[in-house]
Order: sequence, then structure tokens, then C-alpha cells
Amino acid sequence: MEINSIWDKRLREFYVEIVKYFSLIAMGVFYSFIIFGSVFLYYYVKFLQWLPPFLPTEVIASLVITFTFLMTDVRTFVKKADVIFLMPAETALSSYFKKSLFYSTFIDVIKLLITLLIISPLVKQTEIISITVLITFSGLILLNIRLTWVEQWITTKLQKLLHKVIRFLSFYTIIYLMFTGLWVIAGTLLIINSFIWFYVFNKKGTGLNWDYLISQEEKSLLKIYRFINLYIDVPHLQHSFKRRRFLGWLIKNVITYKQSSSYTYLFSHLFIRYNEFYYLYARLTLIGISIHFFFPANGWIIAFPLLFLSGYQLLPLQCSINNSSRIYPVSIKALKQSFQKLLMNLLIVQLLFFNLASFSPNPLIKVVVIIFSELLVIYWFVYFFASKRIMRQPE
Repeated sequence: MEINSIWDKRLREFYVEIVKYFSLIAMGVFYSFIIFGSVFLYYYVKFLQWLPPFLPTEVIASLVITFTFLMTDVRTFVKKADVIFLMPAETALSSYFKKSLFYSTFIDVIKLLITLLIISPLVKQTEIISITVLITFSGLILLNIRLTWVEQWITTKLQKLLHKVIRFLSFYTIIYLMFTGLWVIAGTLLIINSFIWFYVFNKKGTGLNWDYLISQEEKSLLKIYRFINLYIDVPHLQHSFKRRRFLGWLIKNVITYKQSSSYTYLFSHLFIRYNEFYYLYARLTLIGISIHFFFPANGWIIAFPLLFLSGYQLLPLQCSINNSSRIYPVSIKALKQSFQKLLMNLLIVQLLFFNLASFSPNPLIKVVVIIFSELLVIYWFVYFFASKRIMRQPE
């Protein structure tokens, strides 16, 4: 196979696989888009109406665009075996990685256009679609791809942190100045940043960091597979774990040391270390907190589907426990009760965060009724709905 054809082959293989998955989940994605899009649109309109006229909305718009830039990935489609088979021919792969950068730039443009259309009502002092905006954003996109690409040569955690902080401040300042109509200053800062960053990261004689590129590509694929996994099982989905010392210490001190608590301890540790479930729970909690904070009077309406969705998405956690733990002299009934206890505690914590964020101006009796109703929903979910779906084996 010719080296120049590797990129096209891998891009084609990737989209063949993705199209295969999306052909299976197309209707599910469509209905989800309609439902969540409608909810988002409703609350987004409410949010725009809630914004005080004196508030500089360009600050919010600039933050959203800046975070969109920071979430950029450079897709290279490299694989672990490339360290052996392609690394020796690295000097002949310049066209391969140029195509990677061009492809990533194209994806970045699409993401940015969608984000600009969404936040356009927040930008009052300038036209969001104009020649000047397009030129400035074109420069920012090229600079952003370059800064994302050179992260492979940053070695220490401190350097990576400083790189992200400086990059965030630079992009935020340029975008904010552009949205407030200060085009000359924004353009000047963009040119200065481009010269400085290209000078600092002039790595013509430096080889590629293959381990970093492979790791980033696996993370990018993992994000896509996790989304697909919400609808159907993805057999080759690779899961990631992270040790969270403070939460682990908290569990050790909260859960009592006795035989009946064995699986409660194991399930709790599995939840806080299993990134897929931990971040899913965190995202849904943050969504609920945001809705309750901005719409304290009506936020409770969305709490019920969020609590149900959180519990439902956590159900597969029961199957992730190591099979070797089944040799413990603890009954299946105790295992089931432990998992139900974890679900109950997590949903109650989520409920507390929702209601603390609302600072609801509603009468006390209404607040009590809402919390009581949410507790009933949690109890029904854990001991009726989830109970039928938690492992049931003869003791």
C-alpha cells in the first residue's frame, strides 16, 4: 500500500463504521434531538428573556466560543501498530498529517458555525455574520489547530496547564474585543499571538510524539463510542478509570466495616472511579443545577425526568463489577440491596443539589410538596422500576 493512500483508506473505514452504527440508532438520535432540542430551545428563550438589559452578554458569548475552541481535537486516525510500521517512515508522512490538520480544521469550522448561530442573540454590538468576523475567526481557527497540534511536545503537567490558561485568556480577549466592536485591537492581538505561538513552538526538527497522538485518537474515538453506547452496545468500547483520592477516602470513612456492606463499598468505589458513569452523573447533575438556578420557579418540572434518566443510565454499573468478587460469602440478595442503596443515595444527593440551587421563591408548603414528590419518584424508581432490572439469581 502506498503511504499517500493510508489517510484516505482510514478515513473511509472510520465513516463506514460510524454510518453502520448510526443507521441502527438513527431514529433514536432523531427523537432524542427533537426532545432535548425542544427543551433546550424553550429554556434558552427563557434565559434570554431573563437576562437583565445592563448585563454585558458578550461576556457569556465569548466564554462559550472560547470553550468551543478549547475542545478541539486533531483527528489523525493513528493506531498502536503504527509505532512499529509507520514510525520508521515518519519523514514520508507529511502529507498524511497535513490531511489530518485540514480535516480537523474543517470539523472545527462546522462546530464554530453551529455555536455562532446559537449564541448570536447574545451579541448585540456587532453583526455575527460579516466579512470581518469571518476573517478574524478564520485566523483563530488556524491558530487554534496549530496550538492543539503542538500540545504533543509539551511534557510536564505545569507546562500543559500554563499552555491552556494562556491560550484561554488570549482567545477570550480577542473574541470579546471582536464582539464589542474593537476590531483593530482584536486583529492586532491575533497577529501578535500568531507570531509568538509560532515562534515558541517552532518544531521543525522535532519528531512526532506517537504515544501522545495515539492516546488522543483513542480518546476521540471513545467520545463517539460513548455517545453511540447510549442507544446500543458497542462491543469494542474501551472504558477508562481514574482514582479520586478524596472521594475514596470519604467512602472509607462513611461506609461501615461489616460483611453486609461489602458490595456497597465495592459499588461505591466502582462508581467514583469509572469515568463513564461518574461524568455522566456529574453532567446530568450540573444540567439540573443550572436549570434550577436560572429558573427557580419552574426548574422542578425538569427534575423528574433528570432523576429518572440519571438512575436509568446508572443501571449498567451493576454489570461492571469484577466477577471474582462473586466468591465473597455474601448473598445475591445483599448484592442487590447494596446496588439499590447506592442508587438511592446518588439520586437523593442529586435531588439536594437541585433544590439548593433553586433558592426557590415558592411558598414553603410548595417546596415541601415538590421535594416529597421527588422522593416518591426516587423510591418508585429504585424499589419498583430498577428492582426488576437488577440481577436476579437464585441464592
